[in-house]
Amino acid sequence: MGSKWLTSTLFATAVAAGSYYLGKPENREKVTHRVNQLKAKINNKTNKDHQSHLTEKVGHSDPYDIEDNSMVDEGATFSVNYYNEKLKQ
Repeated sequence: MGSKWLTSTLFATAVAAGSYYLGKPENREKVTHRVNQLKAKINNKTNKDHQSHLTEKVGHSDPYDIEDNSMVDEGATFSVNYYNEKLKQ
């Protein structure tokens, strides 16, 4: 019975500590980054493996990629509106 109590206490303490640590967004980002690094190491992936996707995407927008096109459109609109507001002041 003492062993079960000790195990459950340690488990509850670990869950509480993990919840407290992951409560801050910057800590969640660090953990996510580390997990992604470990996954890449396990799969023997390097930064060069990801470069081909980035160089293919840059400057060649797919007309049927609605999400990407609307993001670019919204970004351009935001900057123009911001400039116009500053100009009025």
